[in-house]
Amino acid sequence: MIEHLAPAAQIPVGFIAGFAAGLVHFTTLHRNVELLAFGSPGKALAMQGARLGLLLVILFVLAKLGAWALLCGAVGLLVARTLMLRRYRAIAP
Repeated sequence: MIEHLAPAAQIPVGFIAGFAAGLVHFTTLHRNVELLAFGSPGKALAMQGARLGLLLVILFVLAKLGAWALLCGAVGLLVARTLMLRRYRAIAP
């Protein structure tokens, strides 16, 4: 069983886990769009399910650790989203 962490530990654990999950999620989203546009839709659908499943598991574990872990995980996910959007806007034609 997953124990609740102290709030001081929930904040960095949640943020780091959410940020890492966000980087993976949005990097593979870019690859997923490429597969849908130019490759095989079957692989894209499988990748979409894997992306969402992984994110669901990470957020579920953070929720089990505590409310602050989940909240900071969501913030980390949004920070990663912002960074990835800036990265892909800079290289877009």
